Amino acid sequence: MSARSRGSVRLPAREERLKLVKEIYAALGDANIVNIEFEGPEIAVYVSSPKVILEKEGVVRDLAKKLRKRIVIRTSEKARKDKEYTRKYILEHAPADAGVYEIQFDDVLGEVRVIAEKPGKLMGKGRVFQSQVLAETGWRLEVYRKPLMQSGLLESYLRHLLKRSQERRRALREIGERIFRPMVVGTRHIRVVGLGSFSEVGRSAILVDTGESRVLLDAGVSPSGWGPSTYPYFWAPEFRVDELDAVVISHAHLDHVGMLPLLFKYGFRGPVYATPPTRDIMLIVLRDYIDLMRKEGLEPPFEPGDVELMLTRLIPVNYETVTDVAPDIKLTFYNAGHILGSSLVHLHIGQGLFNILYTADFKYYKAKGDKATRLLPPAHDRFHRVEAMIMEATYGNKEPQPRDKAEEELIEMVNKVYQRGGKLLIPVMAVGRGQEILVVLNQALKQGKIPEIPIYVDGMVYEVTAVYTNYPELLAKPIRDMILHNGENPFQGPTTVWVTDRDKRDEALYSEKPAVILSTSGMMTGGPIVEYFKYFAEDERNALVFVSYQAPGTLGRRLQEGEKEIEVEEDGQLRKIKVNLEIKSIEGFTGHATRNELLYYASRLQPKPRTIILNHGEPGAITSLAKAIMKGWRRMHYEHPPEVLAPENLEAVRLYPRNPRYRTSLQYTQQP
Repeated sequence: MSARSRGSVRLPAREERLKLVKEIYAALGDANIVNIEFEGPEIAVYVSSPKVILEKEGVVRDLAKKLRKRIVIRTSEKARKDKEYTRKYILEHAPADAGVYEIQFDDVLGEVRVIAEKPGKLMGKGRVFQSQVLAETGWRLEVYRKPLMQSGLLESYLRHLLKRSQERRRALREIGERIFRPMVVGTRHIRVVGLGSFSEVGRSAILVDTGESRVLLDAGVSPSGWGPSTYPYFWAPEFRVDELDAVVISHAHLDHVGMLPLLFKYGFRGPVYATPPTRDIMLIVLRDYIDLMRKEGLEPPFEPGDVELMLTRLIPVNYETVTDVAPDIKLTFYNAGHILGSSLVHLHIGQGLFNILYTADFKYYKAKGDKATRLLPPAHDRFHRVEAMIMEATYGNKEPQPRDKAEEELIEMVNKVYQRGGKLLIPVMAVGRGQEILVVLNQALKQGKIPEIPIYVDGMVYEVTAVYTNYPELLAKPIRDMILHNGENPFQGPTTVWVTDRDKRDEALYSEKPAVILSTSGMMTGGPIVEYFKYFAEDERNALVFVSYQAPGTLGRRLQEGEKEIEVEEDGQLRKIKVNLEIKSIEGFTGHATRNELLYYASRLQPKPRTIILNHGEPGAITSLAKAIMKGWRRMHYEHPPEVLAPENLEAVRLYPRNPRYRTSLQYTQQP
């Protein structure tokens, strides 16, 4: 029986759901309940009196803990004052110095969102103003800090989402029907099937099958090339869109999210779970992906309408919030330290039967004493239970230079190119690396380590950087303090030039003065960086510095490996370009855990998993890391040798039921 057919069953009268409803009425019986709806992973209790929400807040919190469900209490639509009255009330009663910038209404969640320059001033001590607005208008007040930068594309998407309230409400209730359905067969087994990223870097997509439910972890695209060969193995016999209960997105890099809208194009209508920053960034990068393909004369695999449809079924989940995603699976996100919003994905399966930790891409380092400029805190390493871990191995056989040395080398290159009057090209991913390099360069400028050289920033870096300024509380403490306490923008300095039109790009191209140019794409598979490269490649005064991983087959990798003549297409004709500019790779800026950090994480992780599955690495990196873990498990504080697996794409690993000690003993007796 497919998930879709299961989800279509009328469930309100089912015993399990009736039990939940009875428990809620027993706890909130005098709360003027209008109705109870199962909306996505939440049970929404609608009441006719706003004051009830304030009075029953503690009761709802205790009830949610008892039932182990996310319960929210909202006013019914009839109990809410009209929007114009509410808007006027907020403006009249808000503190004058709060700096109210914008007011938005979410009909589905019953929220009025106020964006203000000083959120703390608006809320007041003890969140008094929030209670005041709720009691007077029936709308729950949510306050957000006005970002230092604005993303027009993101704001357009989110405004469009608010207008589709009826569609969102319908989608949430359909999803709620599927999540809170009674189990059909129960958790019969736990299998992990690699649809991408196994023995390779890119197109991350992992199917977790419990017999009762099927959840997809990520849906990425390979950075090498275009077309179906770069997609995950969605045609694998184990994978069927109509049997998929949910998709969980770890972070917003294209190799983890690039093919998500394709699932909606082919009929998926289930939920997508991601952190709020991941939601925001993925909307930007997916739209950019469509535009980039069209500029290259290629047909995108999906349309903007598929992205908009996806957005109506995307459920944002904050870090460390337990969320039901299927009848037998609970999800919790934890900080991964890779990019803004990136997550370690923890799946709690079968009411305590089995727990999987999927690291996706993560960064781990010793926070104390670290002198390097870092945007994010290191990955979370403490969990209640972990039986199996799916861990990346991108740098499984390589230890890049220390981060502080990488910063020194970058600063040295800026000075070197400046002195010879050239241009320094830095290909960056719009997400993560672009922001890191901006912070490093601006701090170096502030400290007088580099001259006042123009820093041109092209591609989608601006849009994504604007999202970073939306979430200062998730950044590393020094960067967070710059924004929240000093009112500084760490991503923008006195010489920063955001390339937002053709005139600014022409200035970067044709100015005779030295300059630094940061541009997408990070692997030079397209985007403005290719245009800059074609123009500056033959002048030996210039330099090209790689600050991130270059996948096999990409233009970046070819240049990194020493190609001195590149064939490019211009106006329908091929032209050969001689590569005379200096090329340098600085790997210490990686947002991935290095080899030592991977081993350190595996040793620090609590509790220790019985099984470790390695993915997201080239075969040599995975093999090297696997050997290191198997050889050093005692030093890594494991009581027993973990089972270390390195499956290929399309292989299925059965995690439960099995006898891991028996399999591990075989694994070790076969070693020479």
